[in-house]
Amino acid sequence: MATLAEINASAGSDVIIRTLEITSPAWADPVLICNGFDDQMCIIEDGRTLTFIAANVGIELASKNNKGNQSLAFSLDNTTGEVSRKSDDAIEADETVNVVYRTFLESNKAAPAAKPYRMTLLSGSIKGAVAQMQCGYFNMISVAWPRRLYTANDFPALRYMI
Repeated sequence: MATLAEINASAGSDVIIRTLEITSPAWADPVLICNGFDDQMCIIEDGRTLTFIAANVGIELASKNNKGNQSLAFSLDNTTGEVSRKSDDAIEADETVNVVYRTFLESNKAAPAAKPYRMTLLSGSIKGAVAQMQCGYFNMISVAWPRRLYTANDFPALRYMI
């Protein structure tokens, strides 16, 4: 059985299945999408079996640079209007939209082939039948420094400092 690194390094016969799990407190059920022409049943890292619906998905992975934030861009088919309805519901409820990006191999759908990316939807637009989404998974600029805060709860002597 090949690994994801072997598939990326050589032209193997295994197929990479890219999946998106889009959730928000504004709607009850998650949106489960995968690339390709066939629906895929995959087991995710917490043991749940999810059925991802095949769709026309374009994925632009993050570039490896020193910008301080990493983002992924997705293009989803919106011919049914589901993406626009869900996004309107999330905006109306003022809720965040979370996106989990996972990769599976056709030969092993029992677990993701790589660590999943857990992201927050940053922006989006709908142009005709295509929905564009920008998701961020690490924002170095918003990270506090130092990461460990020195408070009186953790360090009682600070209470007496002037």
